[in-house]
Amino acid sequence: MSQQHSQYSRVRFVYKRSSTLTKVLVLSAVVLSTVTLLGLRHRIQKTEEQIAAMQSQVAREQEENEKLEQNIDALGTLDGVIQIAKDELGLEDPDTIILVPES
Repeated sequence: MSQQHSQYSRVRFVYKRSSTLTKVLVLSAVVLSTVTLLGLRHRIQKTEEQIAAMQSQVAREQEENEKLEQNIDALGTLDGVIQIAKDELGLEDPDTIILVPES
């Protein structure tokens, strides 16, 4: 083991200065990565805004569905049928007297 240690102690690391081309390539890679990340961040924000808009639309649609379900449930009752006849068809109870003013 001591013989291996002595071999490694004789190894010298020599650092060379990097070439201009290497520096330009590394800088280009960093700039490209930064631009790409900024573009992705913008897309993420847009997607989050779309998700929020869709969630609010889903909430509105759920409220509308609940109202429609209540209307459907009311169809099975006499009061529900009478209300629909009045609201949508303009009908009145036969015992109702309607007074129309003269012009």
